[in-house]
Amino acid sequence: MACVPNARGTATIAGVEPLPPGTIAAVADKRSEPRIPFAAIVEAGLVLAGEILVDERKRHAAMVRADGTASVGAITGSIRKVGALVQGLPACNGWTFWRFFREERYQPIDALRSLVRASLRSAAE
Repeated sequence: MACVPNARGTATIAGVEPLPPGTIAAVADKRSEPRIPFAAIVEAGLVLAGEILVDERKRHAAMVRADGTASVGAITGSIRKVGALVQGLPACNGWTFWRFFREERYQPIDALRSLVRASLRSAAE
């Protein structure tokens, strides 16, 4: 390959061939993924009612309720709402904030949402 001046006088690479179709794929963003409510995680038995979720530093603990909400003392609501309130913030990504305990370690509940999404993809194939 050689650099060749184009009509504007700037150099271009001569002999560049386009990639075959299918070699470049768009990466799906989180917003295009199917929405999975936390209640579906509870209904599937991946997290049980009464189970305790904690934040990464274990400063806050929330109890999972049978309806898919979480509670910390008198505060009850979605994983997002409760996460925001315990931190004193206007918003919170509850999926990455709250963690569950399995296999001797804490993991973000987002891992469970990923499992459900993967099972939906495989069921669609």
